[in-house]
Amino acid sequence: MGADGVVSAALSIKQLLVAVGLVSVAALILGASQFLIGPNTAASGYLTILFLLSIIRAGSWRARLFSVGWSLAIAALGFAVGGLGLWVTLAAVVFVCLVQAFVTIGETAFLTRSPVNLLAFAALSQSGAELWQAMLGSAIGAGVVVGFAALVKARSHAHEPGSPLVDRIAYGAVTAGGSFLIVFASELLEFPYRDWTLLSFSVILAVGSDQRAKRGYLRVLGSVAGVLLAMLASMLPQPIPLILAGLFLVLCVAYVNAGEYALFVLFLTPAILLTAATELSTFALGVYRLEAVLFATLVALLGGLVMNFITRRSGDGEVVESA
Repeated sequence: MGADGVVSAALSIKQLLVAVGLVSVAALILGASQFLIGPNTAASGYLTILFLLSIIRAGSWRARLFSVGWSLAIAALGFAVGGLGLWVTLAAVVFVCLVQAFVTIGETAFLTRSPVNLLAFAALSQSGAELWQAMLGSAIGAGVVVGFAALVKARSHAHEPGSPLVDRIAYGAVTAGGSFLIVFASELLEFPYRDWTLLSFSVILAVGSDQRAKRGYLRVLGSVAGVLLAMLASMLPQPIPLILAGLFLVLCVAYVNAGEYALFVLFLTPAILLTAATELSTFALGVYRLEAVLFATLVALLGGLVMNFITRRSGDGEVVESA
């Protein structure tokens, strides 16, 4: 969404070329990784590329390299706790949420996918994968993103002051509590797509309080439209749906780098649904997707209210004390 608040579907030639190049190179490298090393390495690379996609637009190499290091640490931690049971995994999720709240790099919330990748690598560790496969895949994925980041001019970004301590504490506590609730509820209800829920929750909560409701609205609206688009595409004969999925993936990469969140979600949803490895119909998978997004939005908005209450009470206390 542009500075004037209007969604723009226009993309420059450079934005399209970068998106096509990133998707093509990533597909080629991950495909070669799967053929030469194995599916676990390719899956790790894919997860890391998704984690680091937004750093292409980062305004500094410090932010990019820090995010790469953090992604590798998350992969290792997730793999380590994967076989230790639900409660240890939940403790790791809470820990990661608290840590990321205190690690700021002065730009957009690059680290909000941290608990999602933690759970993904925890699941990978229980699928027969070995640690070296996961870490090699993560390094390959990070290398792909860093390579493309070097080709894209960094955004000019004015220095922003760090967030007040109480804001970081509130964000960390609410992120940890919401993540715990989502993972625990998913296990209790046997909901198979907790990662979708957790990711939507994280990206909605990460923005400022004045943008949270709009981000949730755009997430829901884009998901609904994306599910309808996926259902229409799935009715076409093969291989047209897969070709369209590739086109949608290119567009969602282009729009996330252009900062158009609504269009990013619109094209991300059918790209995911049309390429998901499942026996479910596109309709059933779409229903799961919408359930995940709606629940995540509810938890994020309620969490935002809690954050506002904490920071407001703290501000009131400071005013009384100074008086």
